[in-house]
Amino acid sequence: MEKYNKLSTLPLGSINPRGWMLEQLRRNKDGIGGHLPELEPRMIATPYTTRETEPHWGEARKAGWGAEISGNYWYGLVELAYTLNDDELKAMADKWVAEVLANRCEDGYLGTYTENDDMFDDYNAWGTACGMNALLSYYNATGREDVLKAVHDCMLWFCKNWAGDKKTRYAGIFIANAMSKCYLLTGDKRLVDFCEEYYDFLEKNDLFGKSLSAYLGEKLRYNTNHGAGYTNSMVRPLDVYLMNGDEKYLNATLNAYRKAKNKMMQKTGGITCEVEYLAPLGAVVETEYCGIAMFNYAMANLLYVTAESEYGDEMERTVFNAGEGARKKDEKAIAYMSSPNQIFATEKSSPAAGFHQVYAPCDPTACCPVMSVRLLPEYLRYSVLKGEDGSVWFGAYAPMKASVDGISFETETLYPFRDTIEYKISTAAPVKKTLHFRIPEWCNNASIKVNGKDSGVVCAAKSFAAIDGEWKEGDIITLTLPMSVRISKVDDSDRCSHFPITIEYGPLLYALQVPESWDAYPGRPVTPLPDGWHWYNVNPIIPRSNLDVYDDMGKRKELISWNVALDENITADQVTVELLEPAGYPWENPPIKLHAPAWKAPYAYPPYPSRNAEPLCEKGYVEVTHPVDIELVPFGCTALRISYFPRAGK
Repeated sequence: MEKYNKLSTLPLGSINPRGWMLEQLRRNKDGIGGHLPELEPRMIATPYTTRETEPHWGEARKAGWGAEISGNYWYGLVELAYTLNDDELKAMADKWVAEVLANRCEDGYLGTYTENDDMFDDYNAWGTACGMNALLSYYNATGREDVLKAVHDCMLWFCKNWAGDKKTRYAGIFIANAMSKCYLLTGDKRLVDFCEEYYDFLEKNDLFGKSLSAYLGEKLRYNTNHGAGYTNSMVRPLDVYLMNGDEKYLNATLNAYRKAKNKMMQKTGGITCEVEYLAPLGAVVETEYCGIAMFNYAMANLLYVTAESEYGDEMERTVFNAGEGARKKDEKAIAYMSSPNQIFATEKSSPAAGFHQVYAPCDPTACCPVMSVRLLPEYLRYSVLKGEDGSVWFGAYAPMKASVDGISFETETLYPFRDTIEYKISTAAPVKKTLHFRIPEWCNNASIKVNGKDSGVVCAAKSFAAIDGEWKEGDIITLTLPMSVRISKVDDSDRCSHFPITIEYGPLLYALQVPESWDAYPGRPVTPLPDGWHWYNVNPIIPRSNLDVYDDMGKRKELISWNVALDENITADQVTVELLEPAGYPWENPPIKLHAPAWKAPYAYPPYPSRNAEPLCEKGYVEVTHPVDIELVPFGCTALRISYFPRAGK
């Protein structure tokens, strides 16, 4: 079978976390990663095992949402279990797989729908794909042929029963992902034919901009798709390219990504999602956590298919900023929706989507909590790849250990908070191998040393630097990616033309942290939460003045920390970098801060705020009074923050 991907993933379990990543994944195991089936059993534990789904959703939705949410959780759980090499989590996965296989239909169907449901419902294909991806991930880790056969039979059920015009226009095409993975393992041409026919169907029946013509065209329309749905669907043509090598499918995904990046990608790395739909950029425009995870997956796939460094850059931007910035640091809650500027994260704070900005372990439609489980293990899974010639490609960075063909590379780096990544090599015998290291677009003076000596390798930005060697036990490779401050303006001209200012350093976006109060309350879970689990309204700590209640609005002039603006002509050399001694978990206690000059902007926000809102500007500028200094931390370390700073007017 001909291959069209330039790189390949390593077997699940070949890459294991170290340092802060290990601590975070262990926290996730003790948090929502290891406990979601207990918190919402009919939403997560049983849809595939007994086909019992959450009746709260209603008859029209319950089988489909159960398929999506449960399938995505178990995919993430399998990835987490084998990434951590954790026996307890593996046992959970084993039990689930056994029960799913025992629940197979005689005709091969393996999803969550029953004969009483509409088997041609749009979500049947989409939701089933989520569950099949979980089983295929389990197969990748265990090699169990009975699991692969079960998935293959289910894919053939769709080929037979969804033939011709029995396909659907919105989410059904997502089954191409599971079809592609299954084809690459079985070589069954019927799966290719089905996916090609699906795109022929969409060409004639396109409403949501998911046809090849829509992706290849110049137009990207607001409101055509969920933000998360677009990030997921834009990579489905790539699945077909992996099967047939037809470059129109590859180009469709590439062009869809370019349009989203140019028009709808926030500086956090999140795709816009206003009332869940694609929308113009803005300081309080939200990103859905599903979209964060799906965008990372899309970029990971483009990385291993094309071997282009740009996509590793995007993985880091999305995971380290948007992904980390919407997680409670004990891993017991996430925010369904989050935005670049958040003064509140409460039931009332969202400008558009109700209670979705609260931090919760599991909400009435828990698509986002389950997707948060897969984000970091999946990031690690695609961070180290293998070339057809046996070469090793380091496409994204984090503390980890990767084992490839009898040689291992281990680093406990503090990246992305530091610029140095030191790999220690372990091998029983010397191994000749070419190593490729991604040099980010933002890094102009990277270097690679081997055992303390300059390698002489050219390290050009936005490329992979290749180094040949015969590697032996104890060799040390030191990659240094010097970081610099970058200041830019966000083009929000399709919304309000404020052109707010952002500050980045290396792969991280920096933010003014708003002092926060985590206020626990029972929330609105479908199943009441057990002791120790809560929903949270995150409110700002607002200093009080010594004035009477009516004059108290004067507090905004001096006391409220987020009432600031930046001079639009601020330069990078005006921002200073403070490296701190590491003290515990870095996403709680950042080992780096930036300091920048700013202006007090007392009239930028309402004096008695209750929800997130754009600052009040006059022709794109806010009125300021006097200079102040501000301290910035990585966006991913915050729950409340300002990262899109209004421009100071005189």
